[in-house]
Amino acid sequence: MENKDKDNNKQINPFFKYSGLGFQLLFTIGAGVWIGIKIDNYLGSKQPWGAIICSLLFMAAGLYIFIKSLPKV
Repeated sequence: MENKDKDNNKQINPFFKYSGLGFQLLFTIGAGVWIGIKIDNYLGSKQPWGAIICSLLFMAAGLYIFIKSLPKV
């Protein structure tokens, strides 16, 4: 009985780990868009260049963190 519980825990943990990384990436990109929108509103720009630039920068940072957290193969 105990072996089945240990096997289930080994199968579930990677799922939660990688789904958590996905949510972290989503939150990082969302924070970049939000900061970019705030910059655009502060500067009064008509085009959303701040949101575009910040979202791309935060996306690159989020992907870097995601790739660094993957196990070495």
